[in-house]
Amino acid sequence: MERVPLDENAAARQRLTTLIDSLGDDDLAKPVTPSWTVATVLAQLAFWDRWAQTLVKRWRSGELPPPTVPPWYDDALNHTLLPTWQALPGREAARIAADAAEAADREIEKAETPVVAGIVASHQSNLLDRATPRNDALDRIAHALR
Repeated sequence: MERVPLDENAAARQRLTTLIDSLGDDDLAKPVTPSWTVATVLAQLAFWDRWAQTLVKRWRSGELPPPTVPPWYDDALNHTLLPTWQALPGREAARIAADAAEAADREIEKAETPVVAGIVASHQSNLLDRATPRNDALDRIAHALR
């Protein structure tokens, strides 16, 4: 990663808010997969944006995260949190997704060059690139809404 993708993050956040503004309650309840609705995908996206926000903030404060996590870690978190995400009302899942995207982007914008370099060197650039997971989630939702 040569630079922090601030413009891409902002564009994906705008795409997210535009989609959320267009969704009705029936849309939020539509299945994306047998276990995941549009609202569930939005809740998951909110979690991972808040995760990125929290870890970037820790990096900025000098509290470095553990150097490695096992490859199954993200899937285990998703599996563990899925029932909680499914229990959220659709409109609330949408609201927290928009709020989390905004908060993550604001924290990423504050990351100084040495912090960015440390994050990238530790192979955690996904904390800075929020556009890719947002767009992936939005593509899955768009496909489900067709």
